[in-house]
Amino acid sequence: MFGSDITEEKKMKLAAIAAGLFTVFAILYFIPVGIPYKICFPLSVLAGFSLWLLPWPMSFAMFASALGDLAGAAGNFMVQMECFAAAHLFMIIFFVRRYIWRNRNASAQGKSRKSRRLAYVVLLTFLILLLVTAAMARIVPAAPSGAVRSGVVFYAIVISMMMFMALLQRSRLYAAGACLFVFSDLVLAWNKFVEPLDYERYLIMVPYYLGQLLLFLRSSRLRLVYDRMRGKDRCIGGSMMED
Repeated sequence: MFGSDITEEKKMKLAAIAAGLFTVFAILYFIPVGIPYKICFPLSVLAGFSLWLLPWPMSFAMFASALGDLAGAAGNFMVQMECFAAAHLFMIIFFVRRYIWRNRNASAQGKSRKSRRLAYVVLLTFLILLLVTAAMARIVPAAPSGAVRSGVVFYAIVISMMMFMALLQRSRLYAAGACLFVFSDLVLAWNKFVEPLDYERYLIMVPYYLGQLLLFLRSSRLRLVYDRMRGKDRCIGGSMMED
């Protein structure tokens, strides 16, 4: 369970099967056939396979996202938002644990490297604050007052924190996955509260599905297999950290 006691060869096969089924169901979503709740199929696939491939926080994030899709398909926006907020919180837990492990030996690093890392964190903080400020200024006031508006504020903060922690990982796949997820939700919120957009279905769901797939594949730790195939055989500490 959760990526333990599984060979790397089997991990590669399961990840390939999961990605294949996910792609098929994602394409099915855009085909105009009357299948109830077909929007939920892609993330349900990733959630199921995550039990064998992902660390527990990312696995729970996939299940929360699948439940969010289900709530969205049922027309319950508040529950949908709550489920995705839970998904982002689980991702934050995963990214925080990973970041702490990667920097536990920071005291042994050179002074210049620490300075660059600090500058990177400051820059990211500034960019995330700009994103949150823009959302608060343009989207939040357009949301209905009361529970919905409060939920949108909380959700904007949580997803921004998730994106911040993803960018701290210094991983292109984590960064791309998180940015695509945020872009999808920004388009969804703008379309729902500010003004309708053309092709909103594709602008929302294509980045969402692609972002989730990238997060799934990266957190499956398939790079360890790639490194071994190249003869590098990196230290296994990384897999211990993510379990």
